[in-house]
Amino acid sequence: MQYGFSNYSFWSLLETGALSLEGLFAWLQENGCDHVELADFALDLHEPGMPEKVAQLADLHQLSISAYSVGSSIAQLEGEAYEKELARLKGEIDIAHKVGAPLLRSDLVKVLTQRDATDIEEYERLFPIMVKSAQALADYAAQYDMDVTLENHGTLMNGGDRVRRLILAVDRPNYGCTLDVGNAVCVDEDPLICVQTLLPFAKRIHIKDFYIREDAYAIGARFKDGYEAGGGPRVLGNGSWLTTKHKRYLRGAIVGHGDLAMRDILREIVTSGYDGHLTIEFEGMEESLLACRLGMQNLRQLTAMAEEGKR
Repeated sequence: MQYGFSNYSFWSLLETGALSLEGLFAWLQENGCDHVELADFALDLHEPGMPEKVAQLADLHQLSISAYSVGSSIAQLEGEAYEKELARLKGEIDIAHKVGAPLLRSDLVKVLTQRDATDIEEYERLFPIMVKSAQALADYAAQYDMDVTLENHGTLMNGGDRVRRLILAVDRPNYGCTLDVGNAVCVDEDPLICVQTLLPFAKRIHIKDFYIREDAYAIGARFKDGYEAGGGPRVLGNGSWLTTKHKRYLRGAIVGHGDLAMRDILREIVTSGYDGHLTIEFEGMEESLLACRLGMQNLRQLTAMAEEGKR
């Protein structure tokens, strides 16, 4: 396996200037990482000279750029707006090539949408344009021998069967998924089942962990002061909790500290024969450098246990 992080894990430090780009690459090397994934909102690669600078930093610190991740809602656009967005995404593929990333991960729909816009009816309505868009991106990336992936992400394009169906319809050898082992809980799917469903199509794997609570009252009970005047639960006041599609509650955790069956998930990954990039995405409340250091230690230990069990 090749171990690394998405720069998203350090977003708050990079955004405030508490950690420089040079400092990030040095930290990754010092902590034994093999690679780094770049997320567009955490690093602007459109700045003149930035792709070359990042490629040089990666070479200096003996890291590979494993992927470039960009957001898009192309399948929800029409006419001129659609064509403009397609051209932009092709430009992002050019940037990925320039920075040395062999893979572009691109969304096709908005990650955060209203609940009534995430049901299967909306998925079916958008399905033809999602397939068309993904095929166009994969075909363009083929000139660079580059893969393109879709992540199980958000609430509309999430769940193993939805992602699997799209990849099969796109039917391009360089198109697959960035399998995020934690995101399935956003649509209340068992993460282990999602991993089993998507592993055959995984070109990259994101590792993240979550604390999971079944209802807001459980959160309030844990934090004692979780009730506002009138007796209602005060979820957001207790921390950075997300609401799942069916109203469970999630908060990012250090890998190995949360409620996901991480040992079983990694055993499934190892026994499948996957031997590629494992990329930690940390989005919890703890201090990022400490959380990422502990998460990487836990990931290596859990993967080693899974390897030992395989033998």
